[in-house]
Amino acid sequence: MANVIIKQEATKQHEAYVLRSFGVQGKGTPEQREAAAVIAARSREIARDSKRR
Repeated sequence: MANVIIKQEATKQHEAYVLRSFGVQGKGTPEQREAAAVIAARSREIARDSKRR
Protein backbone atom coordinates (compact mmCIF):
# COMPACT_ATOMS: atom_id res chain seq x y z
CA MET A 1 0.00 0.00 0.00
CA ALA A 2 1.37 3.39 -0.96
CA ASN A 3 1.39 6.36 1.37
CA VAL A 4 -0.49 9.17 -0.33
CA ILE A 5 -0.43 12.74 0.90
CA ILE A 6 -3.31 14.86 -0.34
CA LYS A 7 -2.39 18.53 -0.19
CA GLN A 8 -4.68 21.52 -0.25
CA GLU A 9 -4.39 23.92 -3.17
CA ALA A 10 -2.99 26.70 -0.93
CA THR A 11 -0.24 24.35 0.25
CA LYS A 12 0.66 23.41 -3.31
CA GLN A 13 0.82 27.06 -4.33
CA HIS A 14 3.02 27.99 -1.36
CA GLU A 15 5.44 25.15 -2.15
CA ALA A 16 5.57 26.22 -5.81
CA TYR A 17 6.31 29.78 -4.68
CA VAL A 18 9.17 28.53 -2.49
CA LEU A 19 10.62 26.56 -5.42
CA ARG A 20 10.43 29.60 -7.70
CA SER A 21 12.03 31.82 -5.05
CA PHE A 22 15.07 29.52 -5.12
CA GLY A 23 15.24 29.64 -8.92
CA VAL A 24 13.83 26.18 -9.64
CA GLN A 25 12.17 25.92 -13.03
CA GLY A 26 9.18 23.58 -13.38
CA LYS A 27 8.57 20.89 -10.77
CA GLY A 28 12.19 20.44 -9.71
CA THR A 29 13.76 17.25 -8.44
CA PRO A 30 12.16 15.15 -5.71
CA GLU A 31 14.76 16.50 -3.27
CA GLN A 32 13.95 20.09 -4.20
CA ARG A 33 10.22 19.46 -3.81
CA GLU A 34 10.76 17.88 -0.39
CA ALA A 35 12.92 20.81 0.72
CA ALA A 36 10.25 23.25 -0.50
CA ALA A 37 7.58 21.35 1.45
CA VAL A 38 9.65 21.54 4.64
CA ILE A 39 10.40 25.25 4.16
CA ALA A 40 6.76 26.04 3.38
CA ALA A 41 5.51 24.09 6.41
CA ARG A 42 8.01 25.74 8.73
CA SER A 43 7.19 29.23 7.43
CA ARG A 44 3.45 28.58 7.93
CA GLU A 45 4.20 27.37 11.46
CA ILE A 46 6.18 30.52 12.26
CA ALA A 47 3.46 32.77 10.81
CA ARG A 48 0.80 30.95 12.84
CA ASP A 49 2.84 31.28 16.06
CA SER A 50 3.49 34.97 15.48
CA LYS A 51 -0.27 35.60 15.15
CA ARG A 52 -0.83 34.01 18.56
CA ARG A 53 1.51 36.43 20.28
